Amino acid sequence: MIKPNCSAWKTPAGDPTSVLALVAAPLLAALVTLSPAKAEEQSKCAASPRLLWGDGEHDDTAALNAWFRGETVIWAQTHEKVAAEIADRTFLLSSVLYISSGTGRKLERFRMVWPERQETVSGGTIRSGDDPDKPPVAEGVTTIGADPDEGVPYESPDPEPLDHGVPRHCLTS
Repeated sequence: MIKPNCSAWKTPAGDPTSVLALVAAPLLAALVTLSPAKAEEQSKCAASPRLLWGDGEHDDTAALNAWFRGETVIWAQTHEKVAAEIADRTFLLSSVLYISSGTGRKLERFRMVWPERQETVSGGTIRSGDDPDKPPVAEGVTTIGADPDEGVPYESPDPEPLDHGVPRHCLTS
């Protein structure tokens, strides 16, 4: 009978290092495999409120989306809570901005810039209103470089319930 010659399983007598390596390698591989999934899961929850700059120099996409969802957001410069109304600010954005209805948010005299898309939205007023069944209202808003189908209301899933401005699925202490 021929026995397979597998050096990975051969350990010199009394060499605990080789046995430890054989046990540790699969365990380490399993941990590395699970790490990205765990990190991705954790990234959905902010440990603290998002920072909103409104200076046109820092990316405000995540913070402005959170603010329009009704979540607690703070000003990066002053560390004060952002009120339900924002005026006279410029926002640098890198992705889509979603304006949820029924959150009581109002943005006026603003400028939103997407440099990669060469798009600018500025103007007047965007109000999310207090009724989640009515779409947000935009008045006096000017778009440059936008597609014709942008800025139109559409049905979206119900927003996640919040506890003091933080999504309920997020663990806080």
